[in-house]
Amino acid sequence: MKKAKVLSVGRYMPERIVTSAEVEEMAHFSKFGVKSGLCKMLTGCETRHYAAKGEYCSDIAAKAGLDAMKKAGVEPSEIDALLFCSVTHDFVEPATANVVADKLNIRNAFVFDIKNACNAFLSGVDVADSLIKTGKAETVLVVSGEVFSQWIKYDYDNKEELVTLAPVTLSLGDGGGAFLLRASDEQDRGINQTYFRTYSDSWNHNVTWGGGVIYPRDPDKMYVPGTTKGIVDKQKEIYQTICPEIKDIFGMTFADADCIIPTQVAKWLINSMAGTFAQESGFDAGEFIKKVVSVVDKYGNVGASNVPIAAYEAIQNGMVKDGSKTFCISVGVGISEGIMSVTF
Repeated sequence: MKKAKVLSVGRYMPERIVTSAEVEEMAHFSKFGVKSGLCKMLTGCETRHYAAKGEYCSDIAAKAGLDAMKKAGVEPSEIDALLFCSVTHDFVEPATANVVADKLNIRNAFVFDIKNACNAFLSGVDVADSLIKTGKAETVLVVSGEVFSQWIKYDYDNKEELVTLAPVTLSLGDGGGAFLLRASDEQDRGINQTYFRTYSDSWNHNVTWGGGVIYPRDPDKMYVPGTTKGIVDKQKEIYQTICPEIKDIFGMTFADADCIIPTQVAKWLINSMAGTFAQESGFDAGEFIKKVVSVVDKYGNVGASNVPIAAYEAIQNGMVKDGSKTFCISVGVGISEGIMSVTF
């Protein structure tokens, strides 16, 4: 059976860089007597990128996709399928993937969106892997483009709401990433094994209610609420449950990997995850954390784009090389968990 090999990883970050001090000023921290620095202290985010006026999800995803295509030397006519996998999108319908394909001059592919909160990108790569393994596509472009800056609330009603919710939402940033995958006979490279599980009884955390039929025209429901405590509380339990099964599922443990590429929600969450994995794997925590990619300080939480953005960074700084065995890990509201073993 063919393997889905990652030919290249693309990325695009909007030009505008916004500091945590700036977003706290935009959210009127001083109005409520809240000292500046809370966002950085609670999430580790120092800067994030914001899209320019008129720069949309499809623009960011297309630029990330174009970067991946150029790196691999792949022409638009070679793309059999394009998947747009993001939390944010240009509009409700049609699929934003159509716009991305148009901007990339991709005319011979079937395209569609995948929605699965911050786990959308890994879900998309999993679908691309299936398309390649079943012979339905040979070359698949998986893209993500987030513009969270349009879904952030800056005008809070009281100090309690500000302190509780703002640090989570103010750490959100804009940006995009892409994986270009192609069918390959190389059995030692590409997507190896995947694990996905949804804890659907916990769906009602951090719900962005606006735009659906429940609240179709309520502008106050179009913000990311920042109610993530339930997800965070559940996360350690999820990791402790899955760790003993990793060797059976993937044929290797987290300690065997050259690099761990997790979603980028908060610095302390990344460290907590690494600590849990190290403990469950019987690995030294200090050595283990060196394998974990953390870019939340520079880019904030970029939703579904977190994994490809972090993967791109890992390739740039040499953490991921040709032949590196990696685990990509993503968590989305829902609660949706995704773990993927990839040999680059």
